[in-house]
Amino acid sequence: MKRTILAAVTLALAGCPGDPRPYNNHDLALLTSYAAKEMCSCVFVMRKDEQFCLRFTRASPNLRTVRVDRERREVEAQAVLAWGARARYISAREGCRLLR
Repeated sequence: MKRTILAAVTLALAGCPGDPRPYNNHDLALLTSYAAKEMCSCVFVMRKDEQFCLRFTRASPNLRTVRVDRERREVEAQAVLAWGARARYISAREGCRLLR
C-alpha cells in the first residue's frame, strides 16, 4: 500500500520540472478575473443592484475598480494599471463568461 502511494506521488511529481505550460497567472490577474465574473453573475444572473454586488464580490486586498455596462451586459474589473478582466452575460442558463 505504501509503495503504491509512493509510486503515484513520484509519477505525479515527475512531470513538474519540465512542464511546457508555465503558470502565468498571479494574484492581480486572479483578483480581476474573479471580480469581473462574480460581479457579472451577481448583477445579470442574480439581478441584484450594483451596491449589493460590490459588497458580495469584495476581495482582499481591494485593489480593483469595477465598471458595469448594462447595455452590453458586461463587467470590467481592473487592478492597478495593467491588469484587468471582462466578463459578459451569455444567458440565464449559461450565466457569465470571462472574455480573453
